[in-house]
Amino acid sequence: MGQTFEGILSSLLDGYEKSESKDIDALLKEKSEELELTEKSIALVKDASEYIDKFAEKTASLEAARDEGISMKRWLTEDLDNSMAELSDEEKVEIYEGIAKKNEDFINKIAGEE
Repeated sequence: MGQTFEGILSSLLDGYEKSESKDIDALLKEKSEELELTEKSIALVKDASEYIDKFAEKTASLEAARDEGISMKRWLTEDLDNSMAELSDEEKVEIYEGIAKKNEDFINKIAGEE
């Protein structure tokens, strides 16, 4: 049908806002038939939906932490620790080193642009 990803997502969000049941899976099934989406497109939309839900959860968590007087840095550190609870110390070190490297690259890029 030649739909763009943005168009598909917009249609789903519109349908979700208008839906009384707020059942994203039922809505996705209905819209996928209506828009004649491929399995690959459906999978991409589901991934985007999950990402949006996670983002909303994290935003709400950060706002609640701020309301309790918890700094963003502390919240982020605790959130990272919680999300990596199942990892070994070596895996955690690898992730933190990767984050530090990306931060350093970003700072160097910004400094180079000034």
